[in-house]
Amino acid sequence: NGISLIWAARPFNFRSGRTRRCIDIPLVKSWYREHCPTGMPVKVRVSYQKLLKYYVLNALHHRPPKALKKRNLFNSFKSTKFFQPTTLDWVEAGLQVCRQGYNMLNLLIHRKSLNYLHLDYNFNLKPIKTLTTKERKKSRFGNAFHLCREVLRLTKLVVDSHVQYRIGNIDAFQLADGLHYIFSHIGQLTGMYRYKYKLMKQVRMCKDLKHLIYYRFNTGPVGKGPGMGFWGPSWRVWVFFMRGIVPLL
Repeated sequence: NGISLIWAARPFNFRSGRTRRCIDIPLVKSWYREHCPTGMPVKVRVSYQKLLKYYVLNALHHRPPKALKKRNLFNSFKSTKFFQPTTLDWVEAGLQVCRQGYNMLNLLIHRKSLNYLHLDYNFNLKPIKTLTTKERKKSRFGNAFHLCREVLRLTKLVVDSHVQYRIGNIDAFQLADGLHYIFSHIGQLTGMYRYKYKLMKQVRMCKDLKHLIYYRFNTGPVGKGPGMGFWGPSWRVWVFFMRGIVPLL
């Protein structure tokens, strides 16, 4: 709706010029820069403090960005003969990522001729028999393999939620609530922290954001509430994490 776009808040009312990406807009930043409302439980007050601490640290360590030459990856790909442009639905692209990732991990397993290890479609790696000591030693993989496996598992969770929505099993509210649950509980749903313990920072940050948001929404007559799908802030945390971790894999 064009009229609502004109009256939108500052970064959203531009379609050209100095626009911002949706991941660069912190939606709840102003909430934790204020005092925590009175009468909140201790865990919520602590969450406010921790989020404010992260904000101050980032502000202190912020340097003005360097002037860089703008490079377009798609144009450089287009100039070679190996890549072709095509259009694809986001869910299809997600399914392709899961499929290709599964094939990649399977190739690595069979490269070491570990026929007694089975990788299922949810990226759980399990032995199909009781292994001897020699087989157990041979079937050890490095951190990078397991981290890839857990990242793909997270991708599969998100893609599966969207697939359920597309085939009509759940409505948009349930999808949003499910996404919020996934991004807030990555410590329980995947085992990524086993292979990259620094990731606990993101897990804790999502927990703090969850407290911040839930206690804002579940007030008044809503009470405990059925859950709400305000997944933007915790999604940003994991997008930035992926940005940093993918080059290391």
